[in-house]
Amino acid sequence: MRIDSLTSTAGHLILRPPVVVRSRGGEGQEVKSLGETPPIPLNLEDIGALAKFFGPTGLVGRLRKRLNYLKRKKCIVIPAKGGNSCVDDEDVVYLGVDLLAAHLKEPETLAGVLAHEWGHACALKPPQGAVQKLNWNQIFELRRAHETLADEIAGRLLFMMGFTTKGLIRFLTERKKDTHNLKYHAPEIRARVIQYGFEVEKRKAELAKRLFSKSIYPDQYRSILLDIA
Repeated sequence: MRIDSLTSTAGHLILRPPVVVRSRGGEGQEVKSLGETPPIPLNLEDIGALAKFFGPTGLVGRLRKRLNYLKRKKCIVIPAKGGNSCVDDEDVVYLGVDLLAAHLKEPETLAGVLAHEWGHACALKPPQGAVQKLNWNQIFELRRAHETLADEIAGRLLFMMGFTTKGLIRFLTERKKDTHNLKYHAPEIRARVIQYGFEVEKRKAELAKRLFSKSIYPDQYRSILLDIA
């Protein structure tokens, strides 16, 4: 199976459970959404020594600045309860403080986790009316396809930032027992997708070096090369 056959340009991937809206007649109507209810946000003053990592010179702050530059985004990162990460429709990335604390000495892992969320943030979102016409099986299929896209983008971004994919892949493998089959492909497939994105970006960079001298092409990320491989 070709890894690139798993990629998708589908809509946003974080899924909310159905919400019941009461009509005037008192009957409930299911409202479907492709977003997830964000975790509980925390104030910087509530997280002690971890607060410094969110500042402009802290690890999270520097990764945020680099990712925003590479993808022309204006995402912000805020601390949240728990050990997970996600991004909402307003480009707010929630980074669990337990996750951060567990990987403080692994910048490559944190870079991969955040790069995955930037992958979600870069995706187009389908109109709300179109979402309501999908059944829940279709919504989970869309969600899984988009998780795959975010993984590929994460691989590309890791290369751009000068990291390898090892940290993110190890992170996914360790969390295998927490992976929901309806949301993600198996960690082994996700690892291949991430590595595929990394290798595609690496190939583009190598082509750029062959085609352009530094004096003519000083920044490979300010221009676009068509990847025809």
